[in-house]
Amino acid sequence: MNTNTRESPADIIARVEAASERLLTPCGDGHMVWRRWGGTSDKPYLALFHGNFGSWKHWIHNVTVLSEHFRVLAADIPGFGESAEPPKPYTAHSLATIVAHGLVEIAGATAPLNVAGFSFGSGTTSEVAHLLGSRVRKAVLVSAGRNMDGVTRAPMDPFVKWRDMATREERLAAHRRNLEVIMISNPQRIDDLAVLIQSTNAEQARLRSAFIAKDATHRFVTPQLKCDLATIWAEHDSTIGPYMHERPIWLKKYHPNARYGIITDAGHWCSYEQPEQFNRLLPELLYPEGLPASSA
Repeated sequence: MNTNTRESPADIIARVEAASERLLTPCGDGHMVWRRWGGTSDKPYLALFHGNFGSWKHWIHNVTVLSEHFRVLAADIPGFGESAEPPKPYTAHSLATIVAHGLVEIAGATAPLNVAGFSFGSGTTSEVAHLLGSRVRKAVLVSAGRNMDGVTRAPMDPFVKWRDMATREERLAAHRRNLEVIMISNPQRIDDLAVLIQSTNAEQARLRSAFIAKDATHRFVTPQLKCDLATIWAEHDSTIGPYMHERPIWLKKYHPNARYGIITDAGHWCSYEQPEQFNRLLPELLYPEGLPASSA
């Protein structure tokens, strides 16, 4: 979390973004937008895919730290953030095809890839890993919990319909409440940066993704993955509630050797709420044997 109270939320975003390189790949009639931290070094690639109604900014507390070990590529999934909308009709598979082609265009034809995705982006991660096959060395699913057989999704409070609000102040209050409903477990950690990211992301999002989630990627595609798989869940994820014990059972059923970690004292958006834990755990899951010498 940011401890420099003199730096505004907009300044934090601008600073992190300024350290990146903006890259474009084809998407429908426009472009898919990526940002890369870590330059063109020989560090391993790590592609990050945000959650629903999100953008690269879901990783605001992670990309700079992770770039010490990886060439980090944070995508705006088609239809979100600054990326163009994908062609219709679209499905989880067609969306991931655009993403996978873009990833190969940036990373080249041979470099091994690590991919990780948060919530809705965990489905994109599995679809991309399935499409790219042996190119992907490891996939990490973060806060995944929808459409897994034998797994219960906890009931949640309803979201506030921010589009119905008349003033900017009312809309920001609605976004703050929605962060409390699903994203962050401790309301005291919902700072102005989180609200700015939530509001900007939601207002930029154009893709209607609800029916894409019903494609049930984690029911049909994730079990078929041939790459190494790992997962991260959060102790107080509102989408999981008291059903955390079901997640490892599901994971081990299809991927007996998969490793997982739980971020303590955090909700659904655990990479934001507990970034120190997350930034330590993700590299450990990707390289339990130790990071490659070039990235240490």
